[in-house]
Amino acid sequence: MTQSLSDRRPGWHWTDYWRTGREEVMTVNTAAGPVTFETRDIWGDWFAAFDAGAALLDLATGSGQVAGYAAATAAAGGKAFAITGIDYAEVAPLAGCTLLGGVALEKLPFAASSFDSASSQFGIEYADSRQALAEVSRVLKPGGRALFLIHHADSVITRQTAAQIAAYDRVMANGAAVRQARRAFAAYQKGLPPVSVQAAEQAFAEAVRRAQDRLEPDPAFDPVRYLVDYLGDLANRVAAYEPVSALTRIEGFEAGNAAWRHRQLCQTRAALDGAGLEGFVQRAERCGLALVNRSEITDSRAALIAWRLEFHRT
Repeated sequence: MTQSLSDRRPGWHWTDYWRTGREEVMTVNTAAGPVTFETRDIWGDWFAAFDAGAALLDLATGSGQVAGYAAATAAAGGKAFAITGIDYAEVAPLAGCTLLGGVALEKLPFAASSFDSASSQFGIEYADSRQALAEVSRVLKPGGRALFLIHHADSVITRQTAAQIAAYDRVMANGAAVRQARRAFAAYQKGLPPVSVQAAEQAFAEAVRRAQDRLEPDPAFDPVRYLVDYLGDLANRVAAYEPVSALTRIEGFEAGNAAWRHRQLCQTRAALDGAGLEGFVQRAERCGLALVNRSEITDSRAALIAWRLEFHRT
Protein backbone atom coordinates (compact mmCIF):
# COMPACT_ATOMS: atom_id res chain seq x y z
CA MET A 1 0.00 0.00 0.00
CA THR A 2 1.21 3.52 -0.78
CA GLN A 3 2.62 5.34 2.25
CA SER A 4 0.62 8.32 3.46
CA LEU A 5 2.37 11.66 3.09
CA SER A 6 2.66 12.08 6.86
CA ASP A 7 4.42 8.72 7.23
CA ARG A 8 7.12 9.39 4.66
CA ARG A 9 10.74 9.95 5.58
CA PRO A 10 12.06 13.53 5.51
CA GLY A 11 13.50 14.24 2.07
CA TRP A 12 11.16 11.75 0.37
CA HIS A 13 10.28 14.32 -2.30
CA TRP A 14 13.86 14.13 -3.58
CA THR A 15 14.29 10.42 -2.92
CA ASP A 16 11.34 9.72 -5.20
CA TYR A 17 12.80 12.04 -7.83
CA TRP A 18 16.20 10.38 -7.95
CA ARG A 19 14.65 6.90 -7.94
CA THR A 20 13.11 7.68 -11.32
CA GLY A 21 16.62 7.51 -12.77
CA ARG A 22 17.01 11.22 -13.39
CA GLU A 23 20.63 12.26 -13.84
CA GLU A 24 20.25 15.99 -14.14
CA VAL A 25 18.05 18.85 -13.04
CA MET A 26 18.99 21.60 -15.50
CA THR A 27 16.39 21.19 -18.24
CA VAL A 28 15.23 24.17 -20.28
CA ASN A 29 12.00 24.07 -22.26
CA THR A 30 12.37 25.46 -25.77
CA ALA A 31 10.13 25.65 -28.84
CA ALA A 32 11.93 22.55 -30.13
CA GLY A 33 11.40 20.65 -26.88
CA PRO A 34 13.27 20.17 -23.59
CA VAL A 35 17.02 20.81 -23.72
CA THR A 36 19.44 19.74 -21.00
CA PHE A 37 22.22 22.13 -20.08
CA GLU A 38 25.27 19.89 -20.02
CA THR A 39 27.81 20.52 -17.25
CA ARG A 40 30.27 17.70 -17.98
CA ASP A 41 32.95 20.05 -19.35
CA ILE A 42 32.61 22.48 -16.44
CA TRP A 43 33.21 19.73 -13.91
CA GLY A 44 35.78 17.91 -16.04
CA ASP A 45 37.96 21.01 -16.20
CA TRP A 46 37.51 21.56 -12.46
CA PHE A 47 38.42 18.04 -11.34
CA ALA A 48 41.31 17.71 -13.81
CA ALA A 49 43.27 20.27 -11.78
CA PHE A 50 43.44 18.01 -8.69
CA ASP A 51 46.31 15.65 -8.01
CA ALA A 52 45.98 11.88 -7.79
CA GLY A 53 44.63 10.78 -4.44
CA ALA A 54 42.65 14.00 -3.87
CA ALA A 55 39.68 13.67 -1.52
CA LEU A 56 36.61 15.18 -3.16
CA LEU A 57 33.23 15.90 -1.54
CA ASP A 58 30.09 16.39 -3.64
CA LEU A 59 27.27 18.12 -1.76
CA ALA A 60 23.59 17.32 -2.46
CA THR A 61 24.83 14.71 -4.91
CA GLY A 62 21.40 13.38 -5.95
CA SER A 63 21.98 10.76 -8.62
CA GLY A 64 25.74 11.26 -8.23
CA GLN A 65 26.10 12.99 -11.58
CA VAL A 66 28.91 15.34 -10.48
CA ALA A 67 30.60 12.61 -8.46
CA GLY A 68 30.49 10.49 -11.61
CA TYR A 69 32.13 13.28 -13.58
CA ALA A 70 34.92 13.33 -10.99
CA ALA A 71 35.42 9.57 -11.36
CA ALA A 72 35.46 9.82 -15.15
CA THR A 73 37.97 12.69 -15.05
CA ALA A 74 40.26 10.67 -12.79
CA ALA A 75 40.06 7.63 -15.06
CA ALA A 76 40.77 9.73 -18.16
CA GLY A 77 43.83 11.20 -16.47
CA GLY A 78 45.15 7.86 -15.25
CA LYS A 79 44.72 8.76 -11.59
CA ALA A 80 42.34 8.01 -8.75
CA PHE A 81 40.34 10.27 -6.45
CA ALA A 82 38.64 9.45 -3.17
CA ILE A 83 35.13 10.66 -4.04
CA THR A 84 32.33 11.03 -1.50
CA GLY A 85 28.85 12.28 -2.31
CA ILE A 86 26.24 13.15 0.31
CA ASP A 87 22.55 13.94 0.06
CA TYR A 88 19.61 14.48 2.39
CA ALA A 89 17.63 12.06 0.22
CA GLU A 90 18.32 8.34 -0.04
CA VAL A 91 20.82 7.72 -2.83
CA ALA A 92 21.73 4.72 -4.95
CA PRO A 93 25.27 3.24 -5.14
CA LEU A 94 27.61 4.57 -7.82
CA ALA A 95 30.72 2.85 -9.10
CA GLY A 96 33.97 4.53 -8.10
CA CYS A 97 32.30 6.72 -5.46
CA THR A 98 30.98 6.54 -1.93
CA LEU A 99 27.47 8.00 -1.81
CA LEU A 100 25.81 8.59 1.57
CA GLY A 101 22.10 9.33 1.98
CA GLY A 102 20.29 10.90 4.90
CA VAL A 103 23.01 13.51 5.41
CA ALA A 104 22.17 17.17 5.98
CA LEU A 105 24.53 19.78 4.56
CA GLU A 106 24.25 21.63 7.85
CA LYS A 107 25.83 18.71 9.76
CA LEU A 108 28.44 16.86 7.76
CA PRO A 109 29.65 13.57 9.32
CA PHE A 110 33.33 14.13 8.56
CA ALA A 111 36.38 15.19 10.51
CA ALA A 112 37.83 18.66 10.06
CA SER A 113 40.22 19.18 7.13
CA SER A 114 39.16 15.96 5.39
CA PHE A 115 38.72 17.12 1.78
CA ASP A 116 40.65 18.88 -0.96
CA SER A 117 37.52 19.95 -2.81
CA ALA A 118 33.82 20.56 -2.27
CA SER A 119 31.40 20.70 -5.19
CA SER A 120 27.70 21.43 -5.50
CA GLN A 121 25.47 21.51 -8.55
CA PHE A 122 22.16 23.14 -7.67
CA GLY A 123 22.33 21.93 -4.10
CA ILE A 124 23.95 24.04 -1.41
CA GLU A 125 21.51 26.93 -1.93
CA TYR A 126 18.68 24.67 -0.68
CA ALA A 127 20.33 24.40 2.74
CA ASP A 128 20.69 26.86 5.58
CA SER A 129 23.66 28.60 4.02
CA ARG A 130 25.13 29.85 7.28
CA GLN A 131 25.44 26.38 8.72
CA ALA A 132 26.21 24.64 5.43
CA LEU A 133 29.03 27.02 4.52
CA ALA A 134 30.51 26.72 8.01
CA GLU A 135 30.49 22.94 7.59
CA VAL A 136 32.09 23.14 4.15
CA SER A 137 34.83 25.35 5.53
CA ARG A 138 35.35 22.99 8.47
CA VAL A 139 35.77 19.83 6.38
CA LEU A 140 37.95 21.44 3.68
CA LYS A 141 41.69 21.34 4.16
CA PRO A 142 43.51 24.70 4.32
CA GLY A 143 44.02 25.60 0.68
CA GLY A 144 41.08 23.42 -0.34
CA ARG A 145 38.82 24.63 -3.12
CA ALA A 146 35.07 24.75 -3.70
CA LEU A 147 32.96 25.18 -6.82
CA PHE A 148 29.21 25.81 -6.61
CA LEU A 149 26.70 26.08 -9.45
CA ILE A 150 23.69 27.84 -7.94
CA HIS A 151 20.16 28.55 -9.12
CA HIS A 152 19.84 32.11 -10.41
CA ALA A 153 16.62 33.95 -9.60
CA ASP A 154 16.54 35.41 -13.13
CA SER A 155 17.50 32.24 -14.99
CA VAL A 156 15.33 30.70 -17.65
CA ILE A 157 15.04 27.62 -15.43
CA THR A 158 13.71 29.57 -12.45
CA ARG A 159 11.30 31.58 -14.57
CA GLN A 160 9.92 28.47 -16.26
CA THR A 161 9.59 26.68 -12.93
CA ALA A 162 7.68 29.59 -11.40
CA ALA A 163 5.34 29.66 -14.39
CA GLN A 164 4.68 25.92 -14.08
CA ILE A 165 3.84 26.27 -10.38
CA ALA A 166 1.42 29.12 -11.12
CA ALA A 167 -0.24 27.05 -13.85
CA TYR A 168 -0.54 24.02 -11.58
CA ASP A 169 -2.02 26.08 -8.76
CA ARG A 170 -4.55 27.67 -11.08
CA VAL A 171 -5.74 24.32 -12.42
CA MET A 172 -5.31 21.90 -9.54
CA ALA A 173 -4.53 23.61 -6.25
CA ASN A 174 -8.01 23.31 -4.71
CA GLY A 175 -7.74 19.54 -5.11
CA ALA A 176 -11.40 19.16 -6.12
CA ALA A 177 -10.76 16.75 -8.99
CA VAL A 178 -8.67 14.41 -6.84
CA ARG A 179 -11.18 14.52 -3.98
CA GLN A 180 -14.05 13.69 -6.32
CA ALA A 181 -12.01 10.89 -7.90
CA ARG A 182 -11.50 9.35 -4.47
CA ARG A 183 -15.23 9.65 -3.68
CA ALA A 184 -16.29 8.08 -6.96
CA PHE A 185 -14.16 4.97 -6.51
CA ALA A 186 -15.01 4.78 -2.81
CA ALA A 187 -18.69 4.68 -3.78
CA TYR A 188 -18.01 1.55 -5.84
CA GLN A 189 -15.85 0.04 -3.12
CA LYS A 190 -18.54 0.54 -0.48
CA GLY A 191 -21.30 -0.82 -2.70
CA LEU A 192 -23.44 2.30 -2.41
CA PRO A 193 -26.82 2.43 -4.18
CA PRO A 194 -26.64 3.06 -7.95
CA VAL A 195 -28.03 6.58 -7.58
CA SER A 196 -25.24 7.48 -5.16
CA VAL A 197 -22.59 5.93 -7.40
CA GLN A 198 -23.92 7.84 -10.40
CA ALA A 199 -23.91 11.13 -8.46
CA ALA A 200 -20.30 10.54 -7.39
CA GLU A 201 -19.25 9.78 -10.97
CA GLN A 202 -20.97 12.91 -12.25
CA ALA A 203 -19.32 15.07 -9.60
CA PHE A 204 -15.92 13.62 -10.55
CA ALA A 205 -16.50 14.26 -14.25
CA GLU A 206 -17.63 17.82 -13.54
CA ALA A 207 -14.55 18.54 -11.41
CA VAL A 208 -12.33 17.31 -14.24
CA ARG A 209 -14.21 19.48 -16.75
CA ARG A 210 -13.67 22.55 -14.56
CA ALA A 211 -9.95 21.75 -14.39
CA GLN A 212 -9.84 21.31 -18.17
CA ASP A 213 -11.49 24.71 -18.63
CA ARG A 214 -8.67 26.34 -16.66
CA LEU A 215 -5.96 24.95 -18.96
CA GLU A 216 -4.29 27.34 -21.40
CA PRO A 217 -2.30 26.70 -24.62
CA ASP A 218 0.92 27.78 -22.94
CA PRO A 219 3.95 25.48 -22.39
CA ALA A 220 3.82 26.32 -18.68
CA PHE A 221 0.60 24.30 -18.51
CA ASP A 222 2.14 21.14 -20.02
CA PRO A 223 2.93 19.41 -16.69
CA VAL A 224 -0.53 20.02 -15.24
CA ARG A 225 -2.18 19.19 -18.59
CA TYR A 226 -0.72 15.69 -18.29
CA LEU A 227 -2.22 15.35 -14.81
CA VAL A 228 -5.64 16.55 -15.94
CA ASP A 229 -5.56 14.10 -18.86
CA TYR A 230 -4.81 11.28 -16.40
CA LEU A 231 -7.81 12.22 -14.26
CA GLY A 232 -9.94 12.59 -17.36
CA ASP A 233 -9.19 9.02 -18.35
CA LEU A 234 -10.23 7.83 -14.89
CA ALA A 235 -13.42 9.92 -14.99
CA ASN A 236 -14.42 8.49 -18.36
CA ARG A 237 -14.00 4.87 -17.24
CA VAL A 238 -14.70 4.72 -13.51
CA ALA A 239 -16.57 1.42 -13.77
CA ALA A 240 -13.70 -0.19 -15.69
CA TYR A 241 -11.26 0.04 -12.78
CA GLU A 242 -11.13 -2.16 -9.70
CA PRO A 243 -11.94 0.27 -6.84
CA VAL A 244 -9.17 -0.69 -4.39
CA SER A 245 -6.55 -0.60 -7.14
CA ALA A 246 -7.86 2.74 -8.42
CA LEU A 247 -7.81 4.29 -4.94
CA THR A 248 -4.21 3.14 -4.48
CA ARG A 249 -3.29 4.70 -7.82
CA ILE A 250 -4.99 7.95 -6.83
CA GLU A 251 -3.06 8.02 -3.56
CA GLY A 252 0.17 7.55 -5.48
CA PHE A 253 -0.93 10.22 -7.96
CA GLU A 254 -1.57 12.66 -5.13
CA ALA A 255 1.80 11.91 -3.54
CA GLY A 256 3.53 12.42 -6.87
CA ASN A 257 1.82 15.79 -7.31
CA ALA A 258 2.82 16.85 -3.81
CA ALA A 259 6.42 15.83 -4.43
CA TRP A 260 6.57 17.66 -7.78
CA ARG A 261 5.11 20.87 -6.36
CA HIS A 262 7.39 20.70 -3.31
CA ARG A 263 10.50 20.35 -5.48
CA GLN A 264 9.44 23.18 -7.77
CA LEU A 265 8.73 25.50 -4.85
CA CYS A 266 12.04 24.61 -3.20
CA GLN A 267 13.84 25.40 -6.43
CA THR A 268 12.32 28.86 -6.85
CA ARG A 269 12.82 29.71 -3.17
CA ALA A 270 16.44 28.57 -3.26
CA ALA A 271 17.31 30.64 -6.33
CA LEU A 272 19.45 33.69 -5.53
CA ASP A 273 19.13 37.16 -6.96
CA GLY A 274 22.06 39.60 -6.85
CA ALA A 275 21.46 40.62 -3.25
CA GLY A 276 20.96 37.02 -2.18
CA LEU A 277 24.19 35.99 -3.83
CA GLU A 278 26.08 38.82 -2.16
CA GLY A 279 24.79 37.65 1.21
CA PHE A 280 25.84 34.08 0.39
CA VAL A 281 29.36 35.23 -0.52
CA GLN A 282 29.66 37.31 2.65
CA ARG A 283 28.61 34.36 4.80
CA ALA A 284 31.15 32.16 3.01
CA GLU A 285 33.93 34.67 3.60
CA ARG A 286 33.06 34.91 7.29
CA CYS A 287 33.49 31.13 7.43
CA GLY A 288 36.97 31.28 5.90
CA LEU A 289 36.02 30.68 2.26
CA ALA A 290 37.59 33.38 0.11
CA LEU A 291 35.85 34.15 -3.18
CA VAL A 292 38.07 33.41 -6.18
CA ASN A 293 35.61 33.89 -9.03
CA ARG A 294 31.96 34.80 -9.50
CA SER A 295 30.21 34.62 -12.86
CA GLU A 296 26.94 33.89 -14.61
CA ILE A 297 26.55 30.80 -16.79
CA THR A 298 24.58 30.96 -20.03
CA ASP A 299 23.74 28.29 -22.58
CA SER A 300 24.42 28.24 -26.33
CA ARG A 301 21.33 30.42 -26.90
CA ALA A 302 22.64 33.00 -24.40
CA ALA A 303 19.90 32.06 -21.95
CA LEU A 304 20.87 32.64 -18.33
CA ILE A 305 21.27 29.34 -16.45
CA ALA A 306 23.07 29.74 -13.11
CA TRP A 307 25.57 31.48 -10.88
CA ARG A 308 29.07 30.01 -10.71
CA LEU A 309 31.07 30.59 -7.53
CA GLU A 310 34.61 29.42 -6.77
CA PHE A 311 36.12 29.62 -3.29
CA HIS A 312 39.47 29.00 -1.64
CA ARG A 313 39.74 27.78 1.95
CA THR A 314 42.01 30.20 3.78
